[in-house]
Amino acid sequence: MLDLKAKLAAAGLVTPEQLAAAERKKAGKPAAKSAARPAPAAPAKPKSGLDVAALKKAGKSEIYDTLRRVVDRSRLDPVGGLPSEHAEAFHFPTAQGSLGRLTLEPALHAEIAAGRAAIVGYMSHHGLAHCVVPRVVAEDLAEVMPLWLRVCKDHPAAGQLAPPPPPREERDAKPAQSG
Repeated sequence: MLDLKAKLAAAGLVTPEQLAAAERKKAGKPAAKSAARPAPAAPAKPKSGLDVAALKKAGKSEIYDTLRRVVDRSRLDPVGGLPSEHAEAFHFPTAQGSLGRLTLEPALHAEIAAGRAAIVGYMSHHGLAHCVVPRVVAEDLAEVMPLWLRVCKDHPAAGQLAPPPPPREERDAKPAQSG
C-alpha cells in the first residue's frame, strides 16, 4: 500500500496533505484542517511600500527622505517637460490655505475624480512640492503626515488646513492640571 501511495504522490495525483488525511482517517483520528490551504480571507489592502508604524516613530529628516523616495518612485504625473494641448489646470487647497495648481492630463483628472489617485504634498529637495500618486500611497502618507494629503476622494484627512484639535477630554484636562 505504501508503494501505491508513493507512486501516486510521485505522479502528482495526490498531495502530501491528502496522504496524511487518509492515514488519519484510516487510524480513526479526526481530520484536521490542512495548513496548506488556509480559509479564504478578505483580499489584502494593496501596499504602498511605506512602513507607516516605523515612520511614525522616526525623525523629521528620515520621514522626509523616505516619503520623497516613495513619491519619486510612484508619482503618476510627469516630472518636467511640457504638458499636451489637452492638459488642464487642477486647483486644490494647500495646507497654508492658498490655492495650488497642477497642470494634468485628462487621464489623471479622471483618476483623481474616481478616487484611484490623489494629490499630495511632500518635502522635495527644493521645498514643499505637490504631485499625483496612487491612492494607496496617499493614504499611507496621510497616516504619517496628515496635512500633506491635499485631494483624495472620500478621505476624511484630505484638504486639512490645520492639525485636528485634541479630543475634548484632553482639552478639558489641561486647565485643571495647570491650576
